[in-house]
Amino acid sequence: MGFRFRRSFKIIPGVRVNVSGSGASVTLGPHGLHYTLGPRGTRTTVGLPGSGVSWTSYQPYAAASASPPPLPHVHQPPAPGPIEISQGTVIDSAPIDELVANSTIDIAQTLAAARSRWRRYKILIAMLSALIAVGALMVAGSASTVHPVAAFVLTAGVVLILGSLAIHGRQSSTVSLEYELSAEYSSRFDALASAFHDLANCGGIWSVPLEMQEADWKRNAGASKLIQRHRIALSRDKPHLVKSNVEFLKLPLGKETFYLTPDAILVTAGRTVAAFAYQDVEFTFRNARFIEEEAPPADAIVVDQTWRYVNRKGGPDLRFKNNRQLPICLYGEIDMRSAGGVNERIQCSRGDVAETFVATLNATSL
Repeated sequence: MGFRFRRSFKIIPGVRVNVSGSGASVTLGPHGLHYTLGPRGTRTTVGLPGSGVSWTSYQPYAAASASPPPLPHVHQPPAPGPIEISQGTVIDSAPIDELVANSTIDIAQTLAAARSRWRRYKILIAMLSALIAVGALMVAGSASTVHPVAAFVLTAGVVLILGSLAIHGRQSSTVSLEYELSAEYSSRFDALASAFHDLANCGGIWSVPLEMQEADWKRNAGASKLIQRHRIALSRDKPHLVKSNVEFLKLPLGKETFYLTPDAILVTAGRTVAAFAYQDVEFTFRNARFIEEEAPPADAIVVDQTWRYVNRKGGPDLRFKNNRQLPICLYGEIDMRSAGGVNERIQCSRGDVAETFVATLNATSL
Protein backbone atom coordinates (compact mmCIF):
# COMPACT_ATOMS: atom_id res chain seq x y z
CA MET A 1 0.00 0.00 0.00
CA GLY A 2 1.41 3.42 -0.94
CA PHE A 3 1.42 6.37 1.41
CA ARG A 4 2.41 10.02 1.39
CA PHE A 5 4.63 11.67 3.98
CA ARG A 6 4.38 15.37 4.78
CA ARG A 7 5.44 17.44 7.77
CA SER A 8 5.17 21.20 8.27
CA PHE A 9 7.13 23.22 10.85
CA LYS A 10 6.51 26.82 11.85
CA ILE A 11 9.82 28.65 12.28
CA ILE A 12 8.70 32.22 12.90
CA PRO A 13 5.35 33.92 12.17
CA GLY A 14 4.78 33.80 8.43
CA VAL A 15 7.52 31.23 7.73
CA ARG A 16 6.96 27.44 7.54
CA VAL A 17 9.22 24.59 6.41
CA ASN A 18 7.50 21.68 4.64
CA VAL A 19 9.21 18.28 4.32
CA SER A 20 7.76 15.49 2.18
CA GLY A 21 8.92 12.51 0.19
CA SER A 22 9.36 14.67 -2.92
CA GLY A 23 11.60 17.23 -1.23
CA ALA A 24 11.60 20.23 1.09
CA SER A 25 10.05 23.64 0.62
CA VAL A 26 9.60 26.95 2.43
CA THR A 27 6.28 28.80 2.63
CA LEU A 28 6.27 32.55 3.23
CA GLY A 29 3.34 34.82 4.02
CA PRO A 30 0.22 35.01 6.20
CA HIS A 31 -2.96 32.96 5.89
CA GLY A 32 -4.58 33.65 2.52
CA LEU A 33 -1.37 34.82 0.80
CA HIS A 34 1.35 32.17 0.43
CA TYR A 35 4.55 32.06 -1.60
CA THR A 36 6.21 28.61 -1.62
CA LEU A 37 9.79 27.86 -2.71
CA GLY A 38 10.08 24.16 -3.55
CA PRO A 39 12.73 21.90 -5.09
CA ARG A 40 10.99 21.96 -8.49
CA GLY A 41 9.46 25.43 -8.67
CA THR A 42 7.58 28.26 -6.92
CA ARG A 43 3.88 28.47 -6.11
CA THR A 44 1.86 31.60 -5.32
CA THR A 45 -1.53 31.17 -3.61
CA VAL A 46 -4.02 33.98 -2.97
CA GLY A 47 -7.34 33.24 -1.26
CA LEU A 48 -10.18 34.75 0.72
CA PRO A 49 -10.15 33.18 4.22
CA GLY A 50 -13.42 31.38 4.98
CA SER A 51 -14.77 31.67 1.43
CA GLY A 52 -13.12 28.60 -0.11
CA VAL A 53 -12.11 30.76 -3.11
CA SER A 54 -8.42 30.85 -4.02
CA TRP A 55 -6.10 31.41 -6.97
CA THR A 56 -2.83 29.48 -7.48
CA SER A 57 0.03 30.04 -9.91
CA TYR A 58 2.84 27.50 -10.29
CA GLN A 59 6.13 28.40 -11.97
CA PRO A 60 8.61 25.52 -12.47
CA TYR A 61 12.34 26.10 -12.54
CA ALA A 62 14.28 25.38 -15.68
CA ALA A 63 13.65 21.73 -16.44
CA ALA A 64 16.90 20.47 -14.96
CA SER A 65 15.28 17.76 -12.87
CA ALA A 66 13.22 16.42 -15.76
CA SER A 67 14.50 13.82 -18.16
CA PRO A 68 17.26 15.51 -20.15
CA PRO A 69 16.49 16.17 -23.82
CA PRO A 70 18.54 14.27 -26.39
CA LEU A 71 21.85 15.81 -27.33
CA PRO A 72 21.66 17.78 -30.58
CA HIS A 73 23.37 16.33 -33.63
CA VAL A 74 25.96 18.89 -34.65
CA HIS A 75 28.50 18.85 -37.42
CA GLN A 76 31.89 18.04 -35.91
CA PRO A 77 34.84 19.97 -37.37
CA PRO A 78 38.21 18.26 -37.86
CA ALA A 79 40.08 17.50 -34.65
CA PRO A 80 41.60 20.79 -33.48
CA GLY A 81 45.29 21.12 -32.79
CA PRO A 82 47.01 23.64 -30.54
CA ILE A 83 46.01 27.26 -31.12
CA GLU A 84 48.74 29.42 -32.65
CA ILE A 85 49.18 32.89 -31.15
CA SER A 86 51.90 35.47 -31.61
CA GLN A 87 53.63 34.57 -28.32
CA GLY A 88 53.48 30.82 -28.80
CA THR A 89 51.16 27.83 -29.04
CA VAL A 90 48.33 27.50 -26.52
CA ILE A 91 47.48 23.90 -25.63
CA ASP A 92 44.13 24.20 -23.90
CA SER A 93 40.68 22.67 -24.18
CA ALA A 94 37.69 24.67 -25.35
CA PRO A 95 35.53 26.45 -22.73
CA ILE A 96 33.50 24.01 -20.65
CA ASP A 97 30.18 25.18 -22.16
CA GLU A 98 31.46 24.20 -25.60
CA LEU A 99 32.62 20.84 -24.27
CA VAL A 100 29.15 20.28 -22.79
CA ALA A 101 27.49 21.15 -26.11
CA ASN A 102 29.74 18.63 -27.88
CA SER A 103 29.40 15.87 -25.28
CA THR A 104 28.84 12.42 -26.75
CA ILE A 105 27.53 10.70 -23.58
CA ASP A 106 24.08 11.49 -22.11
CA ILE A 107 25.36 11.19 -18.53
CA ALA A 108 26.73 14.74 -18.85
CA GLN A 109 23.21 16.22 -18.74
CA THR A 110 22.18 13.98 -15.86
CA LEU A 111 25.17 15.11 -13.77
CA ALA A 112 24.56 18.75 -14.68
CA ALA A 113 20.91 18.45 -13.57
CA ALA A 114 22.00 16.96 -10.24
CA ARG A 115 24.43 19.82 -9.61
CA SER A 116 21.75 22.37 -10.50
CA ARG A 117 19.34 20.71 -8.03
CA TRP A 118 21.92 20.83 -5.22
CA ARG A 119 22.59 24.50 -5.98
CA ARG A 120 18.90 25.28 -5.53
CA TYR A 121 18.89 23.41 -2.23
CA LYS A 122 21.84 25.48 -1.00
CA ILE A 123 20.04 28.69 -1.98
CA LEU A 124 16.95 27.48 -0.11
CA ILE A 125 19.00 26.67 3.02
CA ALA A 126 20.75 30.05 2.86
CA MET A 127 17.44 31.90 2.56
CA LEU A 128 15.95 29.93 5.43
CA SER A 129 19.01 30.56 7.60
CA ALA A 130 18.75 34.28 6.92
CA LEU A 131 15.05 34.32 7.83
CA ILE A 132 15.75 32.44 11.06
CA ALA A 133 18.54 34.87 11.91
CA VAL A 134 16.20 37.83 11.35
CA GLY A 135 13.54 36.20 13.52
CA ALA A 136 16.07 35.56 16.30
CA LEU A 137 17.18 39.20 16.23
CA MET A 138 13.55 40.35 16.43
CA VAL A 139 12.93 38.12 19.46
CA ALA A 140 16.16 39.25 21.12
CA GLY A 141 15.24 42.88 20.61
CA SER A 142 11.76 42.55 22.08
CA ALA A 143 10.96 43.25 25.71
CA SER A 144 9.90 39.67 26.42
CA THR A 145 12.49 37.19 27.62
CA VAL A 146 12.79 33.62 26.38
CA HIS A 147 13.27 30.84 28.89
CA PRO A 148 16.70 29.15 28.44
CA VAL A 149 15.11 25.73 28.01
CA ALA A 150 12.76 27.05 25.33
CA ALA A 151 15.67 28.77 23.59
CA PHE A 152 17.66 25.53 23.63
CA VAL A 153 14.75 23.51 22.23
CA LEU A 154 14.14 26.10 19.52
CA THR A 155 17.83 26.20 18.55
CA ALA A 156 18.06 22.41 18.48
CA GLY A 157 14.95 22.24 16.32
CA VAL A 158 16.34 24.78 13.87
CA VAL A 159 19.65 22.92 13.63
CA LEU A 160 17.80 19.63 13.13
CA ILE A 161 15.58 21.05 10.39
CA LEU A 162 18.45 22.73 8.51
CA GLY A 163 20.61 19.63 8.87
CA SER A 164 17.82 17.36 7.65
CA LEU A 165 17.19 19.67 4.72
CA ALA A 166 20.88 19.65 3.78
CA ILE A 167 21.12 15.86 4.05
CA HIS A 168 17.95 15.36 2.02
CA GLY A 169 19.14 17.80 -0.64
CA ARG A 170 22.56 16.19 -0.89
CA GLN A 171 21.10 12.68 -1.16
CA SER A 172 18.49 13.64 -3.76
CA SER A 173 21.14 15.46 -5.83
CA THR A 174 23.71 12.66 -5.82
CA VAL A 175 23.94 10.52 -8.96
CA SER A 176 24.74 6.85 -8.40
CA LEU A 177 26.79 5.17 -11.14
CA GLU A 178 26.82 1.44 -10.45
CA TYR A 179 28.85 -0.66 -12.88
CA GLU A 180 28.38 -4.35 -13.64
CA LEU A 181 31.23 -4.97 -16.06
CA SER A 182 31.71 -8.04 -18.20
CA ALA A 183 34.97 -9.93 -17.84
CA GLU A 184 36.36 -8.25 -20.97
CA TYR A 185 35.52 -4.67 -19.93
CA SER A 186 36.60 -5.31 -16.35
CA SER A 187 39.97 -6.55 -17.63
CA ARG A 188 40.35 -3.45 -19.84
CA PHE A 189 39.62 -1.03 -17.03
CA ASP A 190 41.91 -2.92 -14.63
CA ALA A 191 44.71 -2.61 -17.19
CA LEU A 192 43.99 1.12 -17.55
CA ALA A 193 43.98 1.56 -13.76
CA SER A 194 47.31 -0.27 -13.50
CA ALA A 195 48.89 1.91 -16.21
CA PHE A 196 47.43 5.01 -14.51
CA HIS A 197 48.95 3.88 -11.20
CA ASP A 198 52.40 3.60 -12.82
CA LEU A 199 51.97 7.04 -14.40
CA ALA A 200 50.92 8.60 -11.10
CA ASN A 201 54.04 7.17 -9.42
CA CYS A 202 56.48 8.74 -11.88
CA GLY A 203 59.04 11.11 -10.40
CA GLY A 204 57.66 14.02 -12.40
CA ILE A 205 54.39 14.64 -14.24
CA TRP A 206 53.31 18.01 -15.59
CA SER A 207 50.52 19.60 -17.60
CA VAL A 208 51.76 21.70 -20.52
CA PRO A 209 49.45 24.62 -21.43
CA LEU A 210 51.88 26.68 -23.57
CA GLU A 211 54.73 26.10 -26.03
CA MET A 212 56.82 28.99 -27.39
CA GLN A 213 59.43 29.27 -30.11
CA GLU A 214 62.74 30.61 -28.81
CA ALA A 215 64.99 32.75 -31.02
CA ASP A 216 67.63 33.49 -28.38
CA TRP A 217 68.89 29.89 -28.22
CA LYS A 218 72.34 30.97 -27.00
CA ARG A 219 70.93 32.14 -23.66
CA ASN A 220 68.52 29.24 -23.34
CA ALA A 221 70.84 26.21 -23.42
CA GLY A 222 70.49 25.84 -27.19
CA ALA A 223 66.73 25.18 -26.99
CA SER A 224 64.70 26.14 -30.06
CA LYS A 225 61.45 26.21 -28.10
CA LEU A 226 60.38 26.71 -24.50
CA ILE A 227 57.34 25.30 -22.70
CA GLN A 228 55.29 26.41 -19.75
CA ARG A 229 54.42 23.53 -17.45
CA HIS A 230 52.77 22.90 -14.08
CA ARG A 231 53.45 19.90 -11.87
CA ILE A 232 50.30 17.87 -11.21
CA ALA A 233 49.38 14.90 -9.02
CA LEU A 234 47.17 12.08 -10.28
CA SER A 235 44.81 10.28 -7.91
CA ARG A 236 41.70 8.12 -7.68
CA ASP A 237 38.56 10.08 -6.91
CA LYS A 238 35.02 10.81 -8.04
CA PRO A 239 33.43 14.11 -9.11
CA HIS A 240 31.28 16.09 -6.70
CA LEU A 241 27.78 14.59 -6.22
CA VAL A 242 28.72 11.26 -7.83
CA LYS A 243 28.59 7.91 -6.03
CA SER A 244 29.96 4.75 -7.61
CA ASN A 245 31.18 1.26 -6.85
CA VAL A 246 34.28 2.01 -8.99
CA GLU A 247 37.07 4.48 -8.20
CA PHE A 248 37.61 6.83 -11.15
CA LEU A 249 41.03 7.95 -12.39
CA LYS A 250 41.51 11.69 -11.84
CA LEU A 251 43.73 13.96 -13.97
CA PRO A 252 43.71 17.64 -12.88
CA LEU A 253 44.66 19.52 -16.06
CA GLY A 254 44.49 23.30 -15.74
CA LYS A 255 41.00 24.69 -15.36
CA GLU A 256 39.42 21.31 -16.15
CA THR A 257 39.60 18.03 -14.29
CA PHE A 258 39.34 14.78 -16.25
CA TYR A 259 37.93 11.57 -14.77
CA LEU A 260 38.46 8.26 -16.54
CA THR A 261 35.54 5.90 -15.84
CA PRO A 262 34.88 2.40 -17.23
CA ASP A 263 32.69 3.75 -20.04
CA ALA A 264 33.32 7.49 -20.41
CA ILE A 265 35.67 10.42 -19.88
CA LEU A 266 34.11 13.06 -17.62
CA VAL A 267 35.37 16.64 -17.80
CA THR A 268 34.43 18.98 -14.95
CA ALA A 269 34.97 22.70 -14.44
CA GLY A 270 33.24 24.31 -11.50
CA ARG A 271 29.62 23.10 -11.45
CA THR A 272 29.60 22.00 -15.11
CA VAL A 273 30.20 18.50 -16.50
CA ALA A 274 30.93 17.26 -20.03
CA ALA A 275 31.30 13.62 -21.08
CA PHE A 276 32.95 11.86 -24.01
CA ALA A 277 33.22 8.27 -25.18
CA TYR A 278 36.78 6.95 -25.33
CA GLN A 279 36.56 6.46 -29.10
CA ASP A 280 35.76 10.18 -29.50
CA VAL A 281 39.09 11.27 -27.99
CA GLU A 282 42.45 10.75 -29.70
CA PHE A 283 45.42 9.82 -27.50
CA THR A 284 48.96 10.08 -28.89
CA PHE A 285 52.41 9.54 -27.41
CA ARG A 286 55.90 10.71 -28.36
CA ASN A 287 59.33 10.86 -26.79
CA ALA A 288 60.67 14.37 -26.17
CA ARG A 289 64.21 15.55 -25.38
CA PHE A 290 63.90 18.14 -22.63
CA ILE A 291 66.64 20.40 -21.22
CA GLU A 292 66.00 20.28 -17.49
CA GLU A 293 67.02 23.38 -15.51
CA GLU A 294 65.75 21.86 -12.29
CA ALA A 295 67.11 18.69 -10.71
CA PRO A 296 65.79 15.87 -12.92
CA PRO A 297 63.46 13.33 -11.30
CA ALA A 298 65.20 10.22 -9.98
CA ASP A 299 63.57 8.00 -12.62
CA ALA A 300 64.36 10.26 -15.58
CA ILE A 301 66.68 9.01 -18.34
CA VAL A 302 69.48 11.54 -19.00
CA VAL A 303 70.60 11.16 -22.62
CA ASP A 304 72.98 14.12 -22.98
CA GLN A 305 74.33 17.33 -21.45
CA THR A 306 74.38 20.95 -22.61
CA TRP A 307 75.39 24.33 -21.19
CA ARG A 308 73.17 27.02 -19.75
CA TYR A 309 74.82 29.48 -22.15
CA VAL A 310 75.98 27.70 -25.29
CA ASN A 311 78.06 28.74 -28.32
CA ARG A 312 77.45 27.78 -31.95
CA LYS A 313 79.56 24.64 -31.65
CA GLY A 314 77.57 23.40 -28.65
CA GLY A 315 80.27 24.20 -26.11
CA PRO A 316 80.11 26.66 -23.21
CA ASP A 317 79.90 30.37 -24.03
CA LEU A 318 82.96 31.74 -22.19
CA ARG A 319 81.51 35.25 -21.98
CA PHE A 320 79.23 34.16 -19.14
CA LYS A 321 80.42 33.38 -15.63
CA ASN A 322 78.89 30.57 -13.57
CA ASN A 323 77.93 28.79 -16.77
CA ARG A 324 76.75 25.35 -15.68
CA GLN A 325 75.93 22.14 -17.44
CA LEU A 326 72.30 21.04 -17.76
CA PRO A 327 70.99 17.51 -18.30
CA ILE A 328 68.97 16.62 -21.39
CA CYS A 329 66.26 14.15 -20.32
CA LEU A 330 64.19 11.83 -22.46
CA TYR A 331 60.62 12.44 -21.34
CA GLY A 332 57.29 11.15 -22.60
CA GLU A 333 54.51 13.45 -23.86
CA ILE A 334 50.82 12.56 -24.09
CA ASP A 335 48.34 14.53 -26.19
CA MET A 336 44.56 14.27 -25.71
CA ARG A 337 42.45 15.78 -28.50
CA SER A 338 38.91 15.51 -29.77
CA ALA A 339 36.65 17.14 -32.34
CA GLY A 340 34.50 18.25 -29.39
CA GLY A 341 37.19 20.61 -28.04
CA VAL A 342 39.42 18.46 -25.81
CA ASN A 343 43.05 19.61 -26.19
CA GLU A 344 45.49 18.73 -23.40
CA ARG A 345 49.15 17.75 -23.09
CA ILE A 346 50.88 15.86 -20.29
CA GLN A 347 54.64 15.49 -19.84
CA CYS A 348 56.00 12.54 -17.88
CA SER A 349 59.50 11.73 -16.61
CA ARG A 350 59.27 8.15 -17.92
CA GLY A 351 58.55 7.70 -21.59
CA ASP A 352 57.91 3.95 -21.33
CA VAL A 353 55.21 4.46 -18.71
CA ALA A 354 53.54 7.22 -20.75
CA GLU A 355 53.60 5.00 -23.85
CA THR A 356 51.96 2.11 -21.99
CA PHE A 357 49.28 4.44 -20.61
CA VAL A 358 48.40 5.71 -24.08
CA ALA A 359 48.31 2.13 -25.42
CA THR A 360 45.83 1.07 -22.72
CA LEU A 361 43.71 4.17 -23.36
CA ASN A 362 43.51 3.33 -27.06
CA ALA A 363 42.66 -0.29 -26.20
CA THR A 364 39.83 0.95 -23.95
CA SER A 365 38.29 2.83 -26.90
CA LEU A 366 38.00 -0.30 -29.06
